[in-house]
Amino acid sequence: MKKQPNLDGQEVKRIVGSLKKDLLVLLDELVAINSYSHNAEGVAQMAEAVGGALPSPLELQSVTTSKKEKLWTCRCGPSGKDLILLVGHLDTVFPPGTFDRGTASQGSYLSGPGAADMKGGLAVILGALWALDRLKVLPKIPLLLALNGDEEIGSPGAGQKLEELALSCRLAFVFESGGPHGSVVTSRRGLQRYLLKIRGKAGHAGNIQAAKQSAVVELAHQILKLEALNDREAGLSVNVGQVKGGTATNVIPAEAEAELEVRFLNQGQGDEVGKRIQKLANSSQEFGLETNFVRGHARPPMEHTPGTAQLFQKVAQVAARSQIILSEEARWGASDANLLAAVGLPTIDGLGPVGEMDHSENERILEDSLFQRVELLVHLLWDLRDWTQN
Repeated sequence: MKKQPNLDGQEVKRIVGSLKKDLLVLLDELVAINSYSHNAEGVAQMAEAVGGALPSPLELQSVTTSKKEKLWTCRCGPSGKDLILLVGHLDTVFPPGTFDRGTASQGSYLSGPGAADMKGGLAVILGALWALDRLKVLPKIPLLLALNGDEEIGSPGAGQKLEELALSCRLAFVFESGGPHGSVVTSRRGLQRYLLKIRGKAGHAGNIQAAKQSAVVELAHQILKLEALNDREAGLSVNVGQVKGGTATNVIPAEAEAELEVRFLNQGQGDEVGKRIQKLANSSQEFGLETNFVRGHARPPMEHTPGTAQLFQKVAQVAARSQIILSEEARWGASDANLLAAVGLPTIDGLGPVGEMDHSENERILEDSLFQRVELLVHLLWDLRDWTQN
């Protein structure tokens, strides 16, 4: 079958320009919804708002996972073809009442809770679908939209389902914010969380004559050893984030614990540091205390695979036709892109608008980049509808 020509660049630009006002209204509405990860009602309201903005006859369907968390999906385009997976998340890190509001203009930026992470990315997806619908080519593109409601807490409910969906797709785009100068993301570090538990021996603080078996003292020693594992040049970070222990100031603490996370560039590095952490735990046994490390939440690394490298080259070529020079970056935080890449799906992240200061009250996006990313996504979805790895 003869390949259909590229879309008319000027016509795409004209249509995206005509959508600007509606996109800004939509983004303001999305940002104004408090969709904190643990605010189930707010997350559901976000899903309803996004579903209501989809071009007719597309409809967002909720999927209840084995952990009773919801993922929302929408399928469109021809059947019988491997799909292009578009992944976004509906939730934010801001509890209700933190600073609920819509967007605010700051010169060339738009600020607001979740504007960059990642309601701006959702607006890019919807804007591109609107434009493709007006161009009357949307039904020709095999798409699967998947929206996660618990990404900011590590996708404990939706993650497994996302991995399953990835197996039926040819490639994935994830819409976290673009990096400095509009870079996109082709690799991310993985993470592993641990709970360190220490048990000592309680006693009256005033009656102890010999060496005491304080769980808090041992925890302090362990924290220093753990933090010493940090190696920025190797891309390895260890952070002890929460600690607790003891019952009263005149009681030798019998129990103490700490929560920590490790971030690493590849799975081999993650496995190795896990062994080192376990060795530290075992070394405390000689002091007469019981130390135990419990593995918690984990995300695999998004490694820079040949498939993703090929996909980035194609994405960069499409961008160049619109005079957009795309660079790639290795981002140190994790996202749902980690899960998709780990099952072998070529994945590009950071296709949302250029953003900064995520997770803060100053979170914002570069306004013009919102429309630029919509235009880019329109071309990407059309040009890559039949893309396969070499």
